[in-house]
Amino acid sequence: MTTNYSAITIHRLNLSGDCFDHVPVSSPGLWNMQYGESILKHNLVRLHLQLVIMIMLPRALHSILKLLRLPRITSEMLAGYLIGPNVLHALFPAAAALLFPPMPNQAVAGLAKVGFIMFSFLNGVRMDPGLVKISGKKALALGFAIFLYPFTMVHTCIIKFPPESRFSDKDRMQFLKNTDIYLALITTSQFVGVNTVLMELKLINTQLGHLALASTLISELLRFAYSIFLGYLQIVFTIESSLGTKMLMSSLFFALMVFVVAKAMVLWLIKRTPTGKPMSEVHINFVIGVLMTMSATSDAFGVYYLFGPFLFGLVVPAGSPLATGVIAKLETVTNGLLLPLLLTFCSSTFDVFGFWKNFDMMMDFKVSAYGYGVKLVLTFLTCMACRMGARDASAFSLIVNAKGVLEVASFLSFSGLAAGEPDANSAMLLIFVLTTALQPLIRLLYDPSKQYVGYKRKSIQFASHNAELPVLTCAHKQEDAVAALKMLEFWNPTRTSPLSIYGLCLQDLVGSFTPQIINHQLGQKSSLTSSSASQPIVDVFNYFKTEFRRVGVVVSAFTAISPQKLMYEDICWMSFDKAVCIVIVPFHKKWNPKGQLVHESGELRNLNIAVLDRAPCSVGILIDRRTSHGVGSMFVSSPTYRVVVLFFGGADDRESMAIGGRMAGSPRVQLTVVRFRTCHLAVNEEEGDGFGGRGPGSERSWDEVFDDESLRILRHEMADASNVKFLEEEVRDGSDTAQVVRSLKEDFDLMIVGRRHEEEMEALSGLSEWAELPELGPVGDILAGGDMGTAASVLVVQQQIMKVSHNLILNS
Repeated sequence: MTTNYSAITIHRLNLSGDCFDHVPVSSPGLWNMQYGESILKHNLVRLHLQLVIMIMLPRALHSILKLLRLPRITSEMLAGYLIGPNVLHALFPAAAALLFPPMPNQAVAGLAKVGFIMFSFLNGVRMDPGLVKISGKKALALGFAIFLYPFTMVHTCIIKFPPESRFSDKDRMQFLKNTDIYLALITTSQFVGVNTVLMELKLINTQLGHLALASTLISELLRFAYSIFLGYLQIVFTIESSLGTKMLMSSLFFALMVFVVAKAMVLWLIKRTPTGKPMSEVHINFVIGVLMTMSATSDAFGVYYLFGPFLFGLVVPAGSPLATGVIAKLETVTNGLLLPLLLTFCSSTFDVFGFWKNFDMMMDFKVSAYGYGVKLVLTFLTCMACRMGARDASAFSLIVNAKGVLEVASFLSFSGLAAGEPDANSAMLLIFVLTTALQPLIRLLYDPSKQYVGYKRKSIQFASHNAELPVLTCAHKQEDAVAALKMLEFWNPTRTSPLSIYGLCLQDLVGSFTPQIINHQLGQKSSLTSSSASQPIVDVFNYFKTEFRRVGVVVSAFTAISPQKLMYEDICWMSFDKAVCIVIVPFHKKWNPKGQLVHESGELRNLNIAVLDRAPCSVGILIDRRTSHGVGSMFVSSPTYRVVVLFFGGADDRESMAIGGRMAGSPRVQLTVVRFRTCHLAVNEEEGDGFGGRGPGSERSWDEVFDDESLRILRHEMADASNVKFLEEEVRDGSDTAQVVRSLKEDFDLMIVGRRHEEEMEALSGLSEWAELPELGPVGDILAGGDMGTAASVLVVQQQIMKVSHNLILNS
């Protein structure tokens, strides 16, 4: 038998006509029950109890299985297996007959299909076809290959029976039932499934994630065009020309109505929403009503009931206030209630004993599994041909062939819902195995953090004084960009050592599936409506670029649009790609000019911690306490800038001193270096240089040797400079240190301090125990405290983590 790839297009047709016998979902009431009658015989009560079990059981299982890093879909499908014929019906047949009778439950199936409708609409809203325009040649080649392989396999699939076969024609038809459809669905890469896997694995804005999204989107669009054109042509020439023509015309008319009438309505609603304001509840509820109408209308036009909601989602601009409002309204009920219900309900049809009993008849399972393996191998070979590494090629092949909700929901339309039905058995088992096994394999093969591990020195201390100094500045708001640039203004850019600033505007990805990095130097623009929110930040970078171009400053602006929890990938990749020496990120707290805390974000704090752990260069966290905020402060230039470096010792403090030394090259900067030493060390330094030496006979660590040498070099370089001052403070413990640090707060505009210090350092003893922000280190935590009451900004510095240290952090 030769199958045809157009089987993959069957889901575009109306196959939703399978109806159940309608049984009223009601209850006569508790007081009208007959003596000895079980309350579970009442349909409404039984439905409520079924919903509670189908929702709570997957959550309970996931609380355990997530410890094994298994995806949520595994728990939801496993819950279905437990309440199906495998466990509940086998161990407790009487209770199962009352609670989950073997007949199909049309109420639960209806809720599951409503969830699938909302799921399809949300996918359309988040999908951004504009991603194809910025895809590279590799993504285009891989996308075409991903589309072509299922087409070739299904089109050339031939199943022959030997002449002496003992199977009758009826048995052979049972063998071949739905095999072509299942092969097409299992071997097809779905954009939504790939996105879901990337989000769960936190890989969506990695380079491999960008490539997988672009490739599968190209494949999806090619498959969509194929299904619309060739699928209906086959109906015209093989079924009935008049029926095929009517279906084609009705479908085109429906699509035209969506893209013209519905799109005009959507744009009108968006225009009525003031800039920066959320969409009104009335408009959002109206759109949801139109969504359900679209499903019924597409069904009435003779096309698949999901076709209308998906097209309607495509006409809603990704990232617009309407998209954001609709997603916020529907996402919780869809992903938290209806989709788990769909997965659990469909999985409850699986009968493992019936599967093994009828394994010889499971031709759809065997052919689909074989085709899936062939697709994996072909995708891997294509990636290798595109010069990808073996591990990346393996991970990419698994990602783009991930299975999930979409495949399960598709089988809800194709397969019978009775438990033990062979097609449902084979489909559910194959999807369960793939979803459970793929994600752990992908984690094993691909770890994006390893590509940022430092093998080459990228820090201020080891940067050449006669070469360009690249710096990455990150900004969530306009004030972040202003604060960082006002500080960088005093980093002494010159013609021989210019300052190259890469400004990265960080914007949360809302209402779309596709993260983006926009290069504003190339005139790139995002297709997302919300991308204009970063324009004020870009304007600040452009102003700084124009204002300081003549003094050796080069500014390049970029915008990264990605989920806030994963923004560290964009920051680390940009740092790695541009080979910057330091990345400057804003602190997660904001104060007003009066020193009152006005904003605090736990998500930004977690983002900064992730950057500290993974960055391939030095990191500086800028705590902005300036009295003048906003864009207006950009036009105010101070004649002097007072900077203090608090030096306790260690690599981070040496990096801080290197920054201070570079700033001291500017005549407008007044630099003070304060070294903290414990009292008993000061007594032993009788033969030292009075600042950095040690007396004879004392044991010195390599860190102490490097500290003394760094101080000696800076003193030598600044011997003739009148704007540099060296001080020494003798302290006994952490309380003395805190007192000295607080006494300096009013004398400087910027305080620079290292993040990490030796744990046994007496000058800092006791400070870590009371630290509220351990990611800033003991001294940084003091300076970031709300009781400081100072106008001095703080730069907390961490020198680049090299290879060995990186491995210790990532494995901890």
